[in-house]
Amino acid sequence: MSADRMSPARALARVRRDDRGVGTIEYLGVIVLAALLVTALVLGITNARYAERLEAALCEITSLGQGGCAMPSDIVRAAEDYVPPDQCIVSSTGNDSSGKLTVVVTLESGEQWAINQLGDGTYQLTRAADGSVGIGVGVGFDVSATVDNEKFGVGAYANVAAALAIGGGESFTASSAEDAMQILHAQQQDDTKDAIFGDDNAVRDGADWLNETFGGSNDNEDAEPDEWFTEGGFVATGTAGSTAITGSVEASASVEAYVGRTDRKDGTSTDYLRAEMAIDGGVTGWGPDASGNDSYINYTAEGSAGAVVEIDRDKDGNPTTFRMTSVLMGNATGEQSYSGDGGIDSDPTYTERTVSFPLETASDRALASRVLQAAGIPYYPGVTDGIDVPQAATDKLDPTALGGALFEAASTRGHIYEQEYTTSTDESGFNAEGKLGLELGLGGSSIDSTRTTTGYTYWDGSSMVDRAGCF
Repeated sequence: MSADRMSPARALARVRRDDRGVGTIEYLGVIVLAALLVTALVLGITNARYAERLEAALCEITSLGQGGCAMPSDIVRAAEDYVPPDQCIVSSTGNDSSGKLTVVVTLESGEQWAINQLGDGTYQLTRAADGSVGIGVGVGFDVSATVDNEKFGVGAYANVAAALAIGGGESFTASSAEDAMQILHAQQQDDTKDAIFGDDNAVRDGADWLNETFGGSNDNEDAEPDEWFTEGGFVATGTAGSTAITGSVEASASVEAYVGRTDRKDGTSTDYLRAEMAIDGGVTGWGPDASGNDSYINYTAEGSAGAVVEIDRDKDGNPTTFRMTSVLMGNATGEQSYSGDGGIDSDPTYTERTVSFPLETASDRALASRVLQAAGIPYYPGVTDGIDVPQAATDKLDPTALGGALFEAASTRGHIYEQEYTTSTDESGFNAEGKLGLELGLGGSSIDSTRTTTGYTYWDGSSMVDRAGCF
């Protein structure tokens, strides 16, 4: 491994706390409000612009072209300038593996990876590692195994837990899915060698030589990532349920909030705040149907709301772009199948909406501050000069004017876009734990996932249009 290459494990120790980054996580609890704000703005302001154009067109008709029927003002932009700069994700495959040891204090760690097919034909591999430490209390016990999303075992339990979490990772660009997978395996191999032999010594050199001598490859172990990220935050969860041999009844709720930073090899960076709230529950398992035949039932419901606030910075740390994204999901399933969980379509659909505009002037930064403060974030380094309490109160009570200003900035000089995608997961794992006030236990899981984009539209200056090559 090269000295300057950062693996996910090393990323955990590289949370930068200089004056250009986000310094605290005290504001993250209110970021979820941004999800509602962005959704309302994207839906409301685009409809408002349609209404403005319709009103102007009707005026032209009724006045026979003689009335003062000005169309909404638009700054002339080239068609390609409206297309969002980031490549879209057409599809994705990935895995999330984690292990848990619970002895009063819960220690949990995991590795995630995903290979994204991008709209320009390239592929992006992202690897991440995370770890958390927290305390959980509850009552009951659970001894179970999950195979292909079907849970078997016995238990009854209820608990709540809170944990501090830290994570990090890196992304690589590849020309094909096969090349991305080769980079993944090489990086995992490199991490294993680091753990056993160390990074740069004679024993490691000998291990590399033996690997190649017996037909292995050390290629891509020193591949340089295009970008890397670190983040820290907190997670709070509450769960309750019971498992009876071939079926289970469960309910859970969670809140997550993180502050993070992404650095790129060209020297630019992005500070971000992200948060999510989720809830799910239901009944799954095998049992007789009305005719006495054995069938698998899935009566579940789930929902989530999340938001990400991002500030892009140039290589000197100056803010260049403000971006806010909301992600909403709601899904209900009420089906039965004679072939198990695989025979039931319970894949949720996510709607992701993004608004962005450049931070080129003091007015741009003032608008970004207004949006942040309306979402409950009173300060953001390098962007917020101060808090205008009366303006913040007005924007929270009536965001109409703020929505109009945000739309003008994003539609004339920035970007507005919406993506829809479905996700499918296949989980296998085990859990064995007991709770009586304090927790004791051991668990692990592996979740394979796929993502498929079903829609992508963006503002082209007059309406929301499909983005070619994205679905």
